[in-house]
Amino acid sequence: MRRVLAGQILLIICFGFYLVWWYRGFRPGTSVNRVRGLNVVLLGLTALFGVSGIALTVLGGSAIEGVPKINPALIPAIGIAAYVALLLITRGLFQRVVTSELLLIVGWTVLEAWTIVVLNGAAYLSDGQFAALMAVLAAAFIVSNILYVAYYRMEEMKAFYAAMVPLVAAEVFMLPLVGMMVL
Repeated sequence: MRRVLAGQILLIICFGFYLVWWYRGFRPGTSVNRVRGLNVVLLGLTALFGVSGIALTVLGGSAIEGVPKINPALIPAIGIAAYVALLLITRGLFQRVVTSELLLIVGWTVLEAWTIVVLNGAAYLSDGQFAALMAVLAAAFIVSNILYVAYYRMEEMKAFYAAMVPLVAAEVFMLPLVGMMVL
């Protein structure tokens, strides 16, 4: 479980770097090159901590033995189906340009759902903690998708801040999860 814990901490750090990169590179009224100087360093650190966090979470979770209530193998399949459906709905129904953020929202949700299913199956999370985390995860997923669709329809400054909400929501979700793993 230590690897899962380390992976989640690395993802929290990743999202912190991503937030700073977003703030510096996308703030309305600024003309900063998003892939030069400090911004390329921030983006590189985001990727480094993100990939490392994902790897440790998956490797650690895969080594945990238990009897999950939900088959963990179903979660990525559900995630792929959700991504395809959201891609089609976003483009077709809402006429929104599909960007990498949709993949990041779905991918993060799949990773976290898989993680809490595995931890609950191994009795590292109680059924109550599992239910609470799934509810918070579902809420973060829904809010993130609503803001994703609304982004190009918002006034520039509101869109700038709204785009930060999914990152903050991810961190807010992972901090209690890390706390539950430590206690």
